[in-house]
Amino acid sequence: NQYREAEPKHGRLAMLAALGWPLSEELNGPLSKALGMQTLLQPGCDAGSTSAQCAEVLSRAPSVLNGGLLSVSPLYWAGVIIFSAAVENYGQKIAKRPNYLPGDLGFDPLGLYQSKDAAGKLDIQLKELNN
Repeated sequence: NQYREAEPKHGRLAMLAALGWPLSEELNGPLSKALGMQTLLQPGCDAGSTSAQCAEVLSRAPSVLNGGLLSVSPLYWAGVIIFSAAVENYGQKIAKRPNYLPGDLGFDPLGLYQSKDAAGKLDIQLKELNN
């Protein structure tokens, strides 16, 4: 079922985004210094801003809302599109396998799914769909 395939995919992307956004704000400074690059955090302070307002704005990752995405390299966006297309292509290929379960891309580095019996696997699948 197409919807059963889409639900875990969208849920996983949402979890990655929820983790990635604050993580990018925390690691931007150290990573940009280590790589000798400029920070992409958006300043946005003007002459009328208080220091508290500037501190709040300085800790923001580039987004559509603050206009910061224009400073991100087009090569990065090309890489994101290529990576996403490769993952989607891989997902389409393995979906044709017999006994394929929607959302099961075979990536389980902690072994949480593979170590379960059939009832445990079904329980994990239902938890992922419901949450």
